[in-house]
Amino acid sequence: MALLSCLIRMRAAIVCAVVVLGADAAHAQVNFKFEYAAKFVCGLATMAAGTIPRTLPVAPGQYYTAINVHNPSTTEVNQIQKRFVIALPGENVGRKSGFTQEVLRADDAMEIDCPDIARRLDVGIGRFVKGFVVIRSTAELDIVAVYTTATSPTGPVVSMTTERVPKRP
Repeated sequence: MALLSCLIRMRAAIVCAVVVLGADAAHAQVNFKFEYAAKFVCGLATMAAGTIPRTLPVAPGQYYTAINVHNPSTTEVNQIQKRFVIALPGENVGRKSGFTQEVLRADDAMEIDCPDIARRLDVGIGRFVKGFVVIRSTAELDIVAVYTTATSPTGPVVSMTTERVPKRP
């Protein structure tokens, strides 16, 4: 009986090892060759009473970021991972999300904007937050960040900038 119990436990351990190793092997098959880090600045930056203006991380106002991601390939299915990372003032490290998976087929595009970032980081929509969206992909992408600002959430745009996000070497 002890031998049978031992054999059952050994079989369970072998099955468990095969499942774990098989899962790692399947995960390792995706070769993310390219990585991009797009800056984001989102939400309403206000100056609290008694704050010295030069100590603010950015000027008071409403900030928006839209990161456009395009798969320029004509044939490939491009697998993508995204992670969102908060950068805090004072050289402090912010929290980060886990990686999420996406697929962009040939000539597909998507946009990552402030509400998406707020949801992924579990911060309130409209709350001021800045950091990076880190994107890994199996093929090269076109990534352009669009930054706009206004004096208030309902005010007109006062500035707009676009920036092509380069792949990391």
